[in-house]
Amino acid sequence: MKWEKEAVKVYEEAKEYVDTLCVPLSPISLKNAEIASRLANQNKSIHILANELERQYMGRIFLSPGYIYSQSSNFEEEVSKLNQWVKAIYQKEFPHIFYLTYDVKWKKVESYLDGTLIWIPASKIEDYQSRQAKEEIQNQMHQISELIRTFW
Repeated sequence: MKWEKEAVKVYEEAKEYVDTLCVPLSPISLKNAEIASRLANQNKSIHILANELERQYMGRIFLSPGYIYSQSSNFEEEVSKLNQWVKAIYQKEFPHIFYLTYDVKWKKVESYLDGTLIWIPASKIEDYQSRQAKEEIQNQMHQISELIRTFW
C-alpha cells in the first residue's frame, strides 16, 4: 500500500495484515550538474524498486513517501531525525521497518536505525524502458524480496 488516498482507505480496513514499512532514502545535492544528475537518477531508480516491492507484496507492505536528506548531512544527526520521523508518523504500527538506499554512507550508522537498512549497489540504469533495465530491476527485486521474507 502506498501513501495515496485510495490505498490509505484500504490500509485502514486491512492494517492488521500490513506489518512492514518500506522507506526509500534519497540524498539530494545541487553542488554540480553531474552529481545532481546521478542522485536524481538514483532517486528515480530507488522509487521504481520500492514501488515494485509494494506492488509485489500489496496488503503486506506499506510504502512510505521517500525520506530526502542532504548528501552532505551529518549521518549521526540524520539517523536521529529519521528515527524521530518514522516514530512520529508511524507510531510503532509496523513491526518490520526497512530502509532502501543506494547511499553506502548509511552502512556506517545502520546499527542506530530503528529498522533494517537494505543497501543496494548503485545501478547505472539510464533508460528505464530497456530490457536490460527491467532485468536489473527484477534481479534486485528478487534479492530484496528474499531478504525481507527472512524477517517475516
